[in-house]
Amino acid sequence: MSTTHRFFLAIALCCLLVLTLFAIAEEKTRTATPTQKLSLTAALVLTPEFCATVNKKKSERFPVGKTACAELEPALKGIFTTLTRVDDSSKAGDAQLVLEPKFADVAATEAAIAFSNRELVVQVEWTVRDQSGKSVWIETVQGEAKRHVGNAFTYGSNLKHIVQESVEDMAQQSAAKMSSSPELLKLSAAAVK
Repeated sequence: MSTTHRFFLAIALCCLLVLTLFAIAEEKTRTATPTQKLSLTAALVLTPEFCATVNKKKSERFPVGKTACAELEPALKGIFTTLTRVDDSSKAGDAQLVLEPKFADVAATEAAIAFSNRELVVQVEWTVRDQSGKSVWIETVQGEAKRHVGNAFTYGSNLKHIVQESVEDMAQQSAAKMSSSPELLKLSAAAVK
């Protein structure tokens, strides 16, 4: 191996190390908003269409629906007295609230080179209805993640991780916003009385 090749290999490895350290530091500095438990029963509506959502950007496919259906229920379970997962709002039964998510947007930055960073933003619009069907809370929640693109060998794994991390962030942000929502806190207080 020539001296020039060794030099560029050493630079590439240093850059990879620096990017990894930045990613670890960013993950550690990300703080989760504490959630407050609501004294309400809820039905989380995860339709087959929502769970099958695959966002296509140029030649890339972001399977956000499957990941969201795996992440939303555990994230929201801790903020309600009872949370039931249903695949249609008509199956909500006697739940006090019906939680209906819908993907509003999925956006990814373009990657210039293999080791450049990119960002994926997942936005979900929530509609929360009471037992009468009246909308009591509508909010758009955003989750995001940054990760390097990788090369031809690691691209698939990095794509999977950036989808997972951005959807996890959206699920945690959804739980935090719901648990601190004045409208839902008011309903929770009324249910306790």
